[in-house]
Amino acid sequence: MEKDNYGLSPLHLACAGGHTKVVEKLLEHECCPDPKEILDNYGRNMVHIAALMGKFDVIKYILQDAKHGLVEMINDQDNEGNTPLHLATEKCHPNVVDALTWDERVDLTSVNKMKETAFDISLNYIPNNPSLRQRLVWTALKSVRVGQHAEKGPHSIKVPDPLNMNLHKDKINTLGVTNGYKEQDINMDLYKDRINTLILVSTIITTVAFAAGITFPGGTNSSDTGHGMALMLKHAWFKLFIFCITVSMYGSISAIIILIWAQLGDITLAIYSLKVAMPVLGVTLTSLSVAFMAAVHLVISDLSWLATTIMVLCVIFILMLLFLYVILCWFPSESRNPIIRRISSYPFRFETWLDKQDD
Repeated sequence: MEKDNYGLSPLHLACAGGHTKVVEKLLEHECCPDPKEILDNYGRNMVHIAALMGKFDVIKYILQDAKHGLVEMINDQDNEGNTPLHLATEKCHPNVVDALTWDERVDLTSVNKMKETAFDISLNYIPNNPSLRQRLVWTALKSVRVGQHAEKGPHSIKVPDPLNMNLHKDKINTLGVTNGYKEQDINMDLYKDRINTLILVSTIITTVAFAAGITFPGGTNSSDTGHGMALMLKHAWFKLFIFCITVSMYGSISAIIILIWAQLGDITLAIYSLKVAMPVLGVTLTSLSVAFMAAVHLVISDLSWLATTIMVLCVIFILMLLFLYVILCWFPSESRNPIIRRISSYPFRFETWLDKQDD
């Protein structure tokens, strides 16, 4: 099988382009040599190239192959000691990293010549305000007990130019990696905008909840008997409204206090405060939504078709709110628990799909 000046064969090029059918045809051709022996000038086989280019369908085909012994190459190292998992991590392909980490045949602890595991490479993302794609790659590796190697050095993975494999115009800088990242090394400025935004949201929720709490749906009694009492006090929906608006009011105040602690300048305290404040805000937003639903239902309940329609719409949007917020706060999870990891795989794929829409 002929190669170009970079050592790239038709099999390499088919993998780089994500052409699974072409790859299959080439492997079945009688003139095709052993795939293990088809390497480019960097010592990379077809699995390396597919992982480097983020071709999920090709990687999936290779992992499922039972004819050509392709799975035997998934842990092969190139001239720099990088496995396909190293390359997929370096180039930030979360779907490929996820597929490889779910396969038990993949060696997750393999180190390259710079003494780095795939997880070590992903640690470069953490101190630099990682993008969604980088965070997904780190999460996938963190959730499978991929450890760090004791001795690590700078890394920079070379990419052949003719394939345009460098997905970004700027070369990835050569970085020195320490044993993990220290929280105090992270720039506090990365969190200031998040904290200020959450304080603003909490303040708005507090204002809305307070206004709703003193202007009851249906108004108040102006007669001498029961003066000032809510007219709909005995309605079940009114009780739900009062309960939810109270939770929303004090939940948002609690979130503000928690986030004020985050303003003290300690990075550890800031991170912890954000982790606590986010779920609290989720509860307040949900309770505020339910309170709105209850209030609207109270004042239009006499018109059954409208009340039912609004009820259905409110329930749909509340469930959507909960789904989006749960994904934002807790999923995909880096938990190593097999059950949680399986549950987390669905939000992971959803977020990977969202990330692809930006390409």
